[in-house]
Amino acid sequence: MAINFQPLNNLVLIDVEQKTEDKTKGGIIMTNVAKPDEGIAVAVGLGLKTPKGTRIPMTVKQGDKVKFTYHSVREIKVDNKTYYLTPETEIQGIIE
Repeated sequence: MAINFQPLNNLVLIDVEQKTEDKTKGGIIMTNVAKPDEGIAVAVGLGLKTPKGTRIPMTVKQGDKVKFTYHSVREIKVDNKTYYLTPETEIQGIIE
């Protein structure tokens, strides 16, 4: 599915699977209040520009599974779906 959003500079758009509740072995339903910190990079900016005008290439690529710091993300809606937008510098790593 194509997304109608192109992040600028070093921003990364992340899709996070929202998991709202878990069920224990005993059948108790527990609401998941943990903040997400992993997702899939669905759109990636071109990278920051240096003062000379050249681009610093992005390490994160579209389709990478990433771990990020939750406090650094902005929640945005694109095509009626919620995504997270964060600078690449706030991504802790690529999960292989």
